[in-house]
Amino acid sequence: MQSIQRSNYSNIYHLLYDNDKLSKQDIADQLNLSLPTVSSNLQKLTERHLIIKSGQLKSLIGRRATAYAIDPNVSLSVGVEIFRNYATIAVLNLRNEVLDIHTTNLPFANDDQYAQALSQQLLTFLRTKGFSLTQISGVGIGIQGLISNDGTTILYGKILDCTGMKTDNFGQYLPFPVTFYHDADCVAVAEYANQPTDGIFLSISEHIGTAIIINGKVFKSPSGRSGTMEHITLNSTDGPICYCGRRGCIETYCSVSSLLQANEDLGTFFADLHHHDKQIEQRFETYLNYLSEAIYNLHMFVDLPIVIAGELTKYLSEANITALKHRLGKLSVFPETPGYLKRGTVVDHAVAIGAAIPATQELLQNI
Repeated sequence: MQSIQRSNYSNIYHLLYDNDKLSKQDIADQLNLSLPTVSSNLQKLTERHLIIKSGQLKSLIGRRATAYAIDPNVSLSVGVEIFRNYATIAVLNLRNEVLDIHTTNLPFANDDQYAQALSQQLLTFLRTKGFSLTQISGVGIGIQGLISNDGTTILYGKILDCTGMKTDNFGQYLPFPVTFYHDADCVAVAEYANQPTDGIFLSISEHIGTAIIINGKVFKSPSGRSGTMEHITLNSTDGPICYCGRRGCIETYCSVSSLLQANEDLGTFFADLHHHDKQIEQRFETYLNYLSEAIYNLHMFVDLPIVIAGELTKYLSEANITALKHRLGKLSVFPETPGYLKRGTVVDHAVAIGAAIPATQELLQNI
């Protein structure tokens, strides 16, 4: 009986989570429950501040019914994206809506002083914005490195020289659980939350990261190296030297760093492109050729949709995606399913957003 009661409680909450608002009768009808059972569970959920009364529903006859909805702000999660010269903090509610965001110019260092400084800035930000620390279900940190499956240790981090860093470095200063995530996994999770689709997520920013989501979950291996397809080589003999030490990795042809020259940024590059700067146009054509080769290789390896995500998506137009699809059509040796290439939709701070989402998911699973 206790199991049934808990199931009813959980089912009612999750039905409300999946809808904007519902009446008692709506809930009873959709879950095939009696009105007294629904009323009892709504009272419990209200007492625990998980749901609220949200006005009244429209009715053509009789008295309008009270509407119930979840309180998305009763619990919050925090995501942090760490880069070499700055970190960004995002606060999300239970619907993965970004409530506030803050960037701090804090150079990274693999030491306790950095962990303490970032933790203090996070706490100050939360208090300044009026968030209660008791609302926070957890902190996820997205970082450029391979992460242990329990999320506690950076197994390998060459870009930031962060190998060996542990969540305990931050946890000693924070009153809530802290978990590390590979930055590319965070981007994939953010994109999936916005538009659920299994696939390969190709995160293109200063560096490239890749992640695979299958059945709604990020594919992981015990070594933490799954999904690091940015180190597949296009030219291992004469290609540019990658930060990994090899030549011709996809990273060296398709990252934003490979596209831009010194003193350029994506904003100025695409502005010049739109003004038909011939040199910029030629460089972008070459870049698209390499990117299409990389995408085709990944698609041949795992026959799933491929989502271009990360910073680059803020600037790519539909015409650019069409140009890539045209190139992919020429490369293909098999009949292709139209539309396997997609453009991501989370154009800003995807790492921070994706790093916050798992704490929310865990909390929801326990309701």
